[in-house]
Amino acid sequence: MKPAAPASLLAAIERNRRRLWGICYRMTGQVADAEDLAQEAIARAIERSDQLVDDDPTGWLVRIATTTCLDHLRRAATRRRLTELVDPLVVDDLPPGEPVDDPERATILREDVRYAVVVALQHLTPRQRAAVILHDVCDRPMTDIAASLGTNPNAAKALLHRARAALAAARHRDDVDVPVDAALVEAMARAVEAGSLDALAALLADDAWGVADGGGVIPAATRPSFGRRSVVRRFANAWSRLGGVALAAEVRRLNGEPAVIVRVASAPGIVVAVIHVESRDRRIAALRIDRDPRRTAAFARAT
Repeated sequence: MKPAAPASLLAAIERNRRRLWGICYRMTGQVADAEDLAQEAIARAIERSDQLVDDDPTGWLVRIATTTCLDHLRRAATRRRLTELVDPLVVDDLPPGEPVDDPERATILREDVRYAVVVALQHLTPRQRAAVILHDVCDRPMTDIAASLGTNPNAAKALLHRARAALAAARHRDDVDVPVDAALVEAMARAVEAGSLDALAALLADDAWGVADGGGVIPAATRPSFGRRSVVRRFANAWSRLGGVALAAEVRRLNGEPAVIVRVASAPGIVVAVIHVESRDRRIAALRIDRDPRRTAAFARAT
């Protein structure tokens, strides 16, 4: 009969449940997958408790959660669309993350689950994702990262360097406000409700860019839009397809920052989009617009 898991491991699991879930969410971008994988990682840890040698099981648990996600991603092996977004987090108590002095680590912060960052992570390879999460979020030493990835510390360091470069490229730019300028998000909601392209344009930076994901169900551009005029033109096309339907816009905290939920005013059960914003210098720098009905349905209201 296998002996029971030690009390130190069970206590560490309880202390780190949220942390393990956060690793799985960052690795997959899917809330349901994160829940399943975090539970699978905990089950693996208890099953293998006889292999635990550290006094503090935290690092061991982090490694197991990471390898559980890597196994899942290898099995899934799906190619992400260029404009594909991720599941938002509907929670109110997530800190936005504190700025750090090291510029290399400024793109992903210890408690950072901002939508833009989680989306960008999904465009890294699974091993790159694991390297940057383990080092920059979980603060694990390079020896631990190497062990999790089945490589040596020098190779892990090189992988981390490539991961940071890939993350920066996926973000397009990271000199943005942390957290987002809440007043700009509110102003965007009012511009959407008014259907005012002029008001929207006034909020955008000259070099603003945006991406929309219809999930293959709702028509949406297959490439990002770059520049204020291009972003405004995409909004004009989208509003034209809605045929002048009046919209209602609600600001709600998602992924630790305010975002805009857009509904049909006369039918709040119909969600048109969820808009996540990044800001810089009192202007909107980036827009990520989720129109995938499989995700937006979670914000529908009963009529």
